[in-house]
Amino acid sequence: MTQPRPVAAALRSRPSGARIALVVEGGGMRGAVSGGMALALDELGLAGAFDAAYGSSAGCLNAMWLVSGRLRDGIPTWTDPALVHELISKRRALRRGPVVGVESLVEERYEKLSPGLFEAVLSSSTELHPIATDVPTGEAVDLHPAIRDERTLRLALRASATLPLLAGPPVELDGRRLLDAGLSAAIPFRAALEDGATHILVLRSRKAGEGASPPGRVSGALMSRLLRRIDPAVERAFVTRAEREAEDERFLAERDADPSSQPHVMSIRPAPDSPVPSRLETDIEVVRGGLYAGQAAALAALAPT
Repeated sequence: MTQPRPVAAALRSRPSGARIALVVEGGGMRGAVSGGMALALDELGLAGAFDAAYGSSAGCLNAMWLVSGRLRDGIPTWTDPALVHELISKRRALRRGPVVGVESLVEERYEKLSPGLFEAVLSSSTELHPIATDVPTGEAVDLHPAIRDERTLRLALRASATLPLLAGPPVELDGRRLLDAGLSAAIPFRAALEDGATHILVLRSRKAGEGASPPGRVSGALMSRLLRRIDPAVERAFVTRAEREAEDERFLAERDADPSSQPHVMSIRPAPDSPVPSRLETDIEVVRGGLYAGQAAALAALAPT
């Protein structure tokens, strides 16, 4: 019988002194993929196995649903046509509004979908660590210490997923101006390492063999100009993002090649032929396919052997 990888084994039988962390990659509507993976964790009875959950952007929203214990309320929203078209609307840009309605999703829709949701997150035994980008430095920041109540929790969730042009201006929390975590830590496993995690499960929204690529010439120039107006530090973070993520990919690949390395890190990625949605995908069938691909990948990786 094949021995389970250390992270998979720890989820079912916690080693003495272990700190087990979940890390959820961002990526806009690619979040449907990690949403499917989170749903698989729930199906396998493993959603409550984590001491802390770290999320970047859309991945932070999935982490929030897992921490709340209400995954079955939240994950289906990825494939709800009404919610998706309310969340992503290019027409809003014509009125100088955000293409992605993160603020209304967090401030209005979530509590209606699942009354008491934010109180459930605050009272959970699993810590929620939303990751965002600090505007003056362009560096990743863990917002867990700033979460004191429902208001600061909602601000932290919004900060992790707010990007100029797409989702709005910086969010202010505790005197900090904050933007989308994807500018500094799209795969926020380093925050988990810094907190002393001994076992880390990373839910990836990109397919196996797929990595970050530099922005397109026109879109990259536009975003650079917008970010420069906010602060040169976040522009630098954006310009160097692909290089930074390539280093993260190398680290994760090394850990996947040698599961015995400590701290133990295990990544789950959808299969190369999976129908992974784009960042602003609105085709519900493509989004649903991504969710099912993530679910299948996690079940295959974590099902008992």
